[in-house]
Amino acid sequence: MSHSATSQSGQRPGGDDSATGTATAPTPSGTEDGASMAAPDDAAAPAPPGSPLRGWLAVVGLALGVFSFVTTETLPIGLLPSIADGTSVSLGTAGFLVTGFAAVAAVTAGPLTALTGRVDRKWLLVALMGFYIAGNLMAAVVSSYPLLLTARLIVALAHGVFWSIAVSVAVRLVPERHAVRATSVVLGGISLASVAGTPLGTAVGQSAGWHAAFVCVGLLGFLVLGASLLFMPALPARGSGSLTALLHVLRHRALRVAVGVTALIMSGHFLAFTYVAPYLQEVTGVRPSLIGALLLVFGVAGLVGNFAAGAVVGRALHKSLIGSTGLLAVVMAVMYAGGTSGPLAIAMLVCWGLLYAALPVALQTWVIRLVPEESEAASSLYVAAFNGAIGVGSFIGGLIIDASGPRPAMLAAGAFALAAMLMTALLGGSGGKAARSA
Repeated sequence: MSHSATSQSGQRPGGDDSATGTATAPTPSGTEDGASMAAPDDAAAPAPPGSPLRGWLAVVGLALGVFSFVTTETLPIGLLPSIADGTSVSLGTAGFLVTGFAAVAAVTAGPLTALTGRVDRKWLLVALMGFYIAGNLMAAVVSSYPLLLTARLIVALAHGVFWSIAVSVAVRLVPERHAVRATSVVLGGISLASVAGTPLGTAVGQSAGWHAAFVCVGLLGFLVLGASLLFMPALPARGSGSLTALLHVLRHRALRVAVGVTALIMSGHFLAFTYVAPYLQEVTGVRPSLIGALLLVFGVAGLVGNFAAGAVVGRALHKSLIGSTGLLAVVMAVMYAGGTSGPLAIAMLVCWGLLYAALPVALQTWVIRLVPEESEAASSLYVAAFNGAIGVGSFIGGLIIDASGPRPAMLAAGAFALAAMLMTALLGGSGGKAARSA
């Protein structure tokens, strides 16, 4: 996934943060919004391989892959009671099918992405989907918890690498001026999974058994595999194929800031969102039968926010990150202070969905721009921070819920969002060569 900065961000050397592809003279670090977030690159962006239509079809295939992996990751959440009963384990043990999945993806994303750095990206995607299909179909036929956990961990190994390379592959498939748009299309799979994937998977599992749900997500993998074989052109690898790539990107100070911002804001989000159902029931007084509909509204808002971000991030990356994290902190504070008002809480839930969905697009674009020569290794650190934040945020949220109830979790989430905003504003402007020193 490593490629020139212009091919990934739509930004010409010198720091023009627009999506127009118009070159500008270099500017001092921090003097133009987003300019300091892009690493300099003197090489011209290569033309995308294949026809434009084939390239966009491959991008859609990658979005379907993101949809599939996110749906698979969260699928057991709505089926934990039936999985626990079927495998004769406790609910807490069954919950490790989700937290363990996230932990393995976080820990292995960096090393596996670096070690596969010399593999043609088309055939790496084909192999990853092979692991995805095998793991899910294995989960569909086993009945013992150890074998089910093994099946989940097989998918988790592919999950981290897929996320690390998906966006960088996508922006190589389209003209550079459409790079941010391609990023938003691919990451739209996250919001679509929230709107359709996880609810439908839960519905299938509840009506036909949890084994049937894994069959469905496994079969979905064949569609992604077919799209990779039919539409994905050969994409020679540009990474070093060794763990030294990780050491190289870790020396980049601005990248460490980007990864830190990711860890903060995603920990805050999952701290609150993991327990949004008890918040809506206990604080706002929403009937349990309406929770699913409100989560669907959240997902639809996220889908809108994801594609709106694609139109804004390319022009104002730095301001987009500061604005979305800062506004998210405000939303969490309002939910803490005014959560007893149903209309206000629902309005804030919609704003939350809009703002949150913009973050993966902005963060992933930022990371890729910073280290274009090793963009996949850089993305793997972002993926590790993202998946690690799922576990950390959920754990902290659980402690708060047990001690004080769901309402204070919103305030804690707001504090994480505020910290992310301050980190972006104060440290996120250090880019370019100056940021590469340890």
